[in-house]
Amino acid sequence: MKFNFAKVTNSRLMGSMGLLINWENDKENIYQYFLLDSEGLGLADYVSLKNPTKDEAYREEERLMGGLGADRIRISEEEALLLVNYYGNKNEYYEKPLPGNVGEYIDIIKNYKPKITIEEIYPKICKKITEEIEFINYMTMRFIAWDRESLKYFSGSEELSNMHITNINGTFLKNTVTKKGKNKFISEAIYEDNDGYYISKIAFNISKDNDNDSFKINSMLATEKEPMYDFEVFDEISKPEVVSIYELDNNEEFLEKFYIDNPFLLRCNMETGVFFTRFNFNNNHVKKEVYVINNDMRAIYYVLSDKLFVGTYSDNDRKYINKILQCNYKEHIKLKEELYFEENVLYDFVESESNDFEDFLN
Repeated sequence: MKFNFAKVTNSRLMGSMGLLINWENDKENIYQYFLLDSEGLGLADYVSLKNPTKDEAYREEERLMGGLGADRIRISEEEALLLVNYYGNKNEYYEKPLPGNVGEYIDIIKNYKPKITIEEIYPKICKKITEEIEFINYMTMRFIAWDRESLKYFSGSEELSNMHITNINGTFLKNTVTKKGKNKFISEAIYEDNDGYYISKIAFNISKDNDNDSFKINSMLATEKEPMYDFEVFDEISKPEVVSIYELDNNEEFLEKFYIDNPFLLRCNMETGVFFTRFNFNNNHVKKEVYVINNDMRAIYYVLSDKLFVGTYSDNDRKYINKILQCNYKEHIKLKEELYFEENVLYDFVESESNDFEDFLN
């Protein structure tokens, strides 16, 4: 097959990347879409399209890449094959099944011999970090995720890359960064491990390499972790939410049109309804002194029988998103009421699998 192009999101420091490879032969134009997971999985998802229309190819690309908050970087055939080979072999290492139609890419994993290393492609798959706080947040995230590869790349130290306070690839929930002097910072990180929630302080000493204009970890020290109750964690990461409730007419027709119009939304089919997450189109929230895992969410949508629930977290987003909904889907929806909550409610309602929002609140 002839290689046409490939592109990848430069979101390696967030843990996941979207990879698109386009090939063609005499009969087919083939698009391969891979979700690469750096935190204990490898190839997390795979879809291929053969001779798609431009709209079909676009929608699948947005489904894969639209929610990652990253730029899409053109890469060479060699770099694309390296990523499939490298992450595909992680599945075997972690004893995880390969996704999708494995026969379409297994030869790359089993037989391809990379001519470059993963370190050589790091400058492309990692976004350029311009601020100290942003670097500390990303490195704390990589530390909690037990990401030896990234820690070694950004420190040059084997010893530092083997440091950890989690039993598994932990989930980074909240971080507060405090500057303690020139090049010295403290992270107060809240995270989830396989046996519960914890808080720990991590001290960083960093420097900037002026030759390649990038930051480096000189040293790192973590304090003893302290356990937290789940309600304490919820209080830390929760935020005010407005839930807009619409009456919905013709559920299936609305869902089809809504998903076609918004392919960048993350869709999840639940037992009781269909749940969508709308992320920001960038990861600027990582630049803030206080990082919270759900600050990259702009809105959530939940379609339940004859109701549409929309959760938003700022007044500007509430006005904008509801105006768009009422303009584009006026034949399907009618605003019934809007409710303000001091903490997240809608996601808990979705998880509860309840059919009645009022009963859930009571």
